[in-house]
Amino acid sequence: MATDVNAIIREDIVKVSDALTRPSNTTAYAAGEVISEVTSNEHFAFDGIAAAGSRSGTIVSAICQSSTVESTKPDLELWLFDSNIANVADNSAFAVADSDLLDLVGVIDFPIAEWKQGLAGASGTGNSINQSHNLNIRYIADSGNRIYGQLVVRNAYSPISAEVFTVILLTAQD
Repeated sequence: MATDVNAIIREDIVKVSDALTRPSNTTAYAAGEVISEVTSNEHFAFDGIAAAGSRSGTIVSAICQSSTVESTKPDLELWLFDSNIANVADNSAFAVADSDLLDLVGVIDFPIAEWKQGLAGASGTGNSINQSHNLNIRYIADSGNRIYGQLVVRNAYSPISAEVFTVILLTAQD
């Protein structure tokens, strides 16, 4: 009897996500600064990323969603780690420690040219997304079945106040 390979692959694909709200200001970001949570400076934590008893898998696709539409889009990198890193205050330089780099899983690019706008209109209305495909990033989750991510801006970027960033990872679990 033939096996439907696509059905098997789909059973292993899991969607995990996390969101953060940046501060209620329009302070511009310089290249190399981080986007962090308004109240705690926390970064992303992707819970439940691996199958029970496994802790590993492969990130196949990623989506970064912004709750707003800016006239100049951000050029973003999502740095992923298999253990928790120190929180960095929003609009501060990303100076990752050497010891944290040992836990680096990979970096996902969300370049300026790839942003898609959900609603036409004045700056700040609507929403936008950026999707990265064919990533093939292997990971081993921490003991809490999660990996961590920090958004880093790579251009001069003027945000909208209280902008919400959501990152969705599609993973093939082992």
